[in-house]
Amino acid sequence: MPSMPRRLAPCIRRARALSGLLATIMLAGCAGDLNPVRDVFVATGVGEAPREAPQFIEESRPGDLGYVPIGRAPPERETPVKTREEREEMEKELREIADRNEERASETRRLILLPDPEPVIVPPVPGLAPAPEPARTQ
Repeated sequence: MPSMPRRLAPCIRRARALSGLLATIMLAGCAGDLNPVRDVFVATGVGEAPREAPQFIEESRPGDLGYVPIGRAPPERETPVKTREEREEMEKELREIADRNEERASETRRLILLPDPEPVIVPPVPGLAPAPEPARTQ
């Protein structure tokens, strides 16, 4: 015995397909600025047309966003591209700095591995009174 009568199977398939289509249309109505489904809903009076932002929001937004929005090409570079000679000179300077840093690091490693120096004992200076005891607070 089948789980559902044979005459209901086509109706259920159509209902599933229709509900999937409706869900897709509804979700498409919520998406982005270029949306033909939403435009049709707005044109027929079912959907809501985009509203202008309130004045305080427009005034608070900067003219320059400080980032490149998705879908737009980045602006041209303000600084020219470095020539091969300039790049080679920069690489040379960076290698020199790295070598100096490595020398300093190896000197530091060497000093760390040395034993602690012996304490220096300074003999008291003749003719001076001994230092007074520090004051104790209770």
